[in-house]
Order: sequence, then structure tokens, then C-alpha cells
Amino acid sequence: MAPPARIWLLAGPPFSAAQYRPTLKRLGDLRPALPVEAIAVSPLGGSWSESAAALVDRIQASDVVFAHGLAVPVACAVATQRSLGGLILSNGPLRRVDPATDAVIRLAAVPGVGLLPFLRWPWLAWLRSSVGLRRAVNNPYAMDRDTVAAVCGELVSSPAGSMALRRWLGSLRTPWPDPAGLPGPLRLLWGDNDRLHPLADADEIDAVRGGGGVSIQEGGRFAWPEEMPWALADAVLFAFDQAHPSATPEHAGPVAGASDPVATTPESRKGGRRRSAARSQRDEG
Repeated sequence: MAPPARIWLLAGPPFSAAQYRPTLKRLGDLRPALPVEAIAVSPLGGSWSESAAALVDRIQASDVVFAHGLAVPVACAVATQRSLGGLILSNGPLRRVDPATDAVIRLAAVPGVGLLPFLRWPWLAWLRSSVGLRRAVNNPYAMDRDTVAAVCGELVSSPAGSMALRRWLGSLRTPWPDPAGLPGPLRLLWGDNDRLHPLADADEIDAVRGGGGVSIQEGGRFAWPEEMPWALADAVLFAFDQAHPSATPEHAGPVAGASDPVATTPESRKGGRRRSAARSQRDEG
């Protein structure tokens, strides 16, 4: 007998699976019997493709997968080999890495740059001090030093972890499957205040797929899952219920259920902005 369908929460560098600890708590409160796995993708292999291959052996058809940040390429590769119940991608590289990550990848690939210079590079100190990740959330207290130490772990605090990260990041020079052509249902759940991964990137993919697949986490920056775990939990739970309605408890309602992350398009958002602007003018008057 096949194991029950589950939800997977994939974390990409610099985050560990601890990124999802508050999300796991909410999911456990809402659906105690629902299997949920949170996992960091980079320790699974020396490249994004090796990480994907390792996950394919664990993820079964009909599972729902959420991937954030640099876990997105891994999830795209998994989706080409598994008929997933649902795939949700969030604020990560869809077709290309962001300029900051690209700079790190280029540094790691420079001949003669050994481990010590790489470990001393300002970007690692930037992460370890929490100064960098505070810019990835709206509330800086959501990324204090203790939180950064918890969600990043050994990936940026130990020489071994940093060296493995260097190799893994280098693999992102190799293209991954284009999400525009992935089979099955795809939702792009996007924080719309992310300078690294602008909303236009998600809209570009969604337009190719026919539209209606982008949901916005309003005001969300790059690390919005850490700052708004309840929104993430509700979104993945809704996706799971859509894929497995028979597995939804009969008592699921406002407390045990989850709300639908409303899909938007660039056109619908323009209308919303015009209405908001008009409302603000009336309020000021």
C-alpha cells in the first residue's frame, strides 16, 4: 500500500529546513495527521541536479511541493520526473539567478580563489551578522542574530558547510528546467516587495502558461515565509486540499481549513492600484 500523500517544504541556501519551523507548527495545529516534510536541498547533493535526483527517490506522485529561493531550480527538476499533486514556487530564480547570487557564483568559479578567501568574502559575514537578512524582511526583529543562526545553521557558519555551499552554488551555472513548460498545476506564490526576485519574473512565466497562476503575498520581501508563516501554511494546505479533497477532514472549516490564495494578473493589479489610489485621495480630502 502506498504511503499517504504529503506536503514538502524545500529550503534553498542560505536557509536550512529550520526556515519552516513556524510553518510546521501551524500546519501541525491545523492538520495534526497530515504528513509534512521540511528539508534543505543543498546538503542532498553537490549540485542542484544531484539534489533533485535525491528528492525524486523520496517524493511520490500526488505529493504537494513548495520551494522557496534557491530551492526553486531543484523543485522544477523534480516536477519533470514526478506527477505532483501541486507545485508552488516562491521568490526564487525561475529562469536565471539574481545579480547578488550571480556575483557569488562568479567568485566561487574564479581560478585560484581558495576556500579561505571565499569564507572571508563579505557576503558570508553579511549573512552571519543578520544585517543582510534583515533587509529580506519588513520587520528587522524577524531576522535577529538568533533567528539567522537558527535558519541558516552550519551552511554559513562552518568551513565544511561553506565549502559545500560553494560547490552547490557553482552548479547554478547549468540551466534547470524552465518552469513555463512544467507539467501539472503550478502556483507562483510571490512576495511583491522582493528586489532580488521581482514580481515581473513570476508574471513572465505565468503569461506563457496562460495566466491565473500568480498569487501575491502583499508586502512580502524575499524571506517572507519566515515573517509570515501562517500565510505559507494556509497556501500549501489549500493546495493539498485541492489535490486531495477526499483526504480533507469532514470538520475542516475556518479553523481546520485554509483560504485560497487569490490569483492575480498584471491587469487586475493595475485596477486594484487605481482603486486604492482613488480611495487614498478621498481619505485625504
